[in-house]
Amino acid sequence: MKNLLRTFVIFSALISGTNLNAREALLYGYVFDEHKDPLEMVSVSVMNTPVGTITDENGYYRLYLEPEEKHTVVYSYLGYKSKEIEIVLSHNEQLQKNIALDIMVTHLPDVEIRDLRELSAHITRIDPKHIETLPGPVSGVEALLKTFPGVSSVSELTTQYSVRGGNFDENLVYVNGIEIYRPFLIRSGQQEGLSFVNSDLISSINFSAGGFDAMYGDKMASVLDIKYKTPQDFGGSGSMSLLGGSLHLEGRAFNNERLGYLVGFRHQTNQYLLGTLDVEGDYQPTFTDVQTYLTYNINNDWSVDLLGNYSRNNYFFKPEVQKTRFGHYDDPRQLTVYFEGQEVDRFVTAFGALSLNYTRNDDLKLQLIGSAFQTDENETFDILGQYWMYRVGTDFGEDDYGNPTGKPLAAGAFLEHARNYLNAIVWNIQHKGVWDLDNNIVRWGVKYQHEDIYDKLREWSLIDSAGYSLPHNPDKDKLVLNNFVQSKHNLVSNRFSGYVQNDWKFDNNLGEFIFIAGIRANYWDLNDQLLFSPRTTLLYKPAKNQNLVFRASVGLYHQPPFYRELRDLEGNLNKDIKAQESWHFVVGSDLDFIAWNRPFKFTSEVYYKHLNNIIPYELDNVRVRYYAKNNAKGYATGLDLKLHGEFVPGIDSWASLSLMKTEEKILDEYYEDADGNLVPAGYIPRPTDQLINFSLYFQDFLPRNPTYKVHLGMFYGTGLPFGPPTFERHKDTLRMPSYRRVDIGFSKQLIGHRTTFSQKNPLRHIESLWITAEVFNLLQINNTISYMWIKDVQNRMYAVPNYLTRRLLNVKLVVHF
Repeated sequence: MKNLLRTFVIFSALISGTNLNAREALLYGYVFDEHKDPLEMVSVSVMNTPVGTITDENGYYRLYLEPEEKHTVVYSYLGYKSKEIEIVLSHNEQLQKNIALDIMVTHLPDVEIRDLRELSAHITRIDPKHIETLPGPVSGVEALLKTFPGVSSVSELTTQYSVRGGNFDENLVYVNGIEIYRPFLIRSGQQEGLSFVNSDLISSINFSAGGFDAMYGDKMASVLDIKYKTPQDFGGSGSMSLLGGSLHLEGRAFNNERLGYLVGFRHQTNQYLLGTLDVEGDYQPTFTDVQTYLTYNINNDWSVDLLGNYSRNNYFFKPEVQKTRFGHYDDPRQLTVYFEGQEVDRFVTAFGALSLNYTRNDDLKLQLIGSAFQTDENETFDILGQYWMYRVGTDFGEDDYGNPTGKPLAAGAFLEHARNYLNAIVWNIQHKGVWDLDNNIVRWGVKYQHEDIYDKLREWSLIDSAGYSLPHNPDKDKLVLNNFVQSKHNLVSNRFSGYVQNDWKFDNNLGEFIFIAGIRANYWDLNDQLLFSPRTTLLYKPAKNQNLVFRASVGLYHQPPFYRELRDLEGNLNKDIKAQESWHFVVGSDLDFIAWNRPFKFTSEVYYKHLNNIIPYELDNVRVRYYAKNNAKGYATGLDLKLHGEFVPGIDSWASLSLMKTEEKILDEYYEDADGNLVPAGYIPRPTDQLINFSLYFQDFLPRNPTYKVHLGMFYGTGLPFGPPTFERHKDTLRMPSYRRVDIGFSKQLIGHRTTFSQKNPLRHIESLWITAEVFNLLQINNTISYMWIKDVQNRMYAVPNYLTRRLLNVKLVVHF
């Protein structure tokens, strides 16, 4: 790694002619509110650069800066007015700056959060600036989440993630208080494209891996709460890489600048990335979206917000040949497949939300929100594959060393066909309110939602081995398909939901306490089920140790089924299915401390989730296929640890470790013993069972020239369970290999505050310009996402791994203006 960084530094220095003999300078101090109380988690950053830090429990911060250069340092904290200072430090200078932030008294469109100090102990706040610097083939909020404890993913091609043993459908995602939905028919990361959240527009990110409040919705795993910016001045950003690009503009206009606007455009193509897969062919994926967020202040009390999005994902794939090596080193094998046919998919989504906001003296906030979401999804393919499987020569002295040799171990063909179409319209209207009564905050909300879903499904596969159709049918006049699904449904339903929540804050001689209690209600007219979900959280900060926070959460989390859970493996709908249920028990703590004169935070949580009425499912790549029965119970338990701080002075890094076990017991699942007796299957691992998950996000820079930076993302996760494609869950006890991946990026700032241009040079409007060289999958590890099962004429099955992407170099250019 040192050689790579040295080479990159020399190459960049030759291009930019930058002086490498600068000495670092230090800015430090305290940030507090108008009552002189310290503010924790205040973002202290250098405008238009990745340089930044956060304050500790005492409001203390340290920021290393490049000397002899003009910097604009920004102090920002949700609920308070941001403050900017311009500063120039000399070589080795150490300057103390204490900053007081004022409470924001003007209208804020965010009615959910009053003071982050009340939420920071059980809702994780994520700094959006790290999204831009984390290396990896899939950028965005979701990629950053995968570095946090309790969050796991075994594919770099997808934005989907699993939290504490839940599947992808168990995660709540909100943008400005509005729930976001993911596509229905996606079955692989190659098809997925862009997520809804546009990282260029984000102002704040809050995340909870469990035990979240009643004001959030009805899912069993996690909540991701995104807030978009309310711009004050004109600006924007743009990025380009070998995988696509983006552009965003922001500013204010009209009628004394009452209108604030955010507009974002993104285009992505994974053709370059998919070229590293084992399956060679013509990949033509194109993913495009346009998003806008408009805010208009009618007066000091009233405002209107509009959020809109249009996304089009096209995926064309014409496979040609696949050559996959697998097996043990002493008995390697190669599968060779020659293809005919193609796959053509299209996913078009549109989303719009209009919000009317009322704020009275910052103590009463009311919202009326109407939103609509539509998705039109087409998945069509006809692919014929002819395969041969051979042993690979391992004798150094033979001519066939390293090549397929001998007679085929298996030979045959398969034909896969699909004509799947889905159109869904979901619209809702909701009201939210927040009433601040000094030491307690009352929150409430009601929502009505209408769903209209049309689904036409037709897919089948045929397997032929050595001239025999499998499964074999002695009746030669009939052709038996290996898998046939055909259905057509139009589902219309209505949902009603609401919540009430109160946050109490009180102090005594023991310390500071915050008690949060609330209850949710949900009714769905399709299954006629009325649900109540009480949830509570207690936060405690001891008076004798203000650097320590304890928390405990207990709550009931119902997840009423959406369309995907209703459809079984044969495409039939079970309209009588009930909501899944999960009891969360979470105990945790945060410890802020100083080590090596730098701030750190150590976070730990222990949790247990008791699962009832759960719906078993199969997980293949990113496709979740449900059994559509409430015939299982289970549990998930584990430990999450995170160390966050300045591993390198002046720049944030963190390491996360999770230990987790999740199992389920399918009540009507049996297997046959040696005597032919039926025996209950008992508890078996859930598809997301992953014992160990470790991630590291590390940043560094050259101390004598911080315009050179290195960013590293490292991931390790033990293997997920899998089994033969017989849809018998008790057989899914095999384990995939562990997921191991390292991505690294080297950055150089080409334009910054120190750069000067003439008045006629158009580059004078650029505030920062960074170039980054990224190496994906630095260690060239073959990670497995799923298996292709093939058979020989004796009906023996072979599991051939589907590998993910190999090592790849990417170049990225990021500009802010």
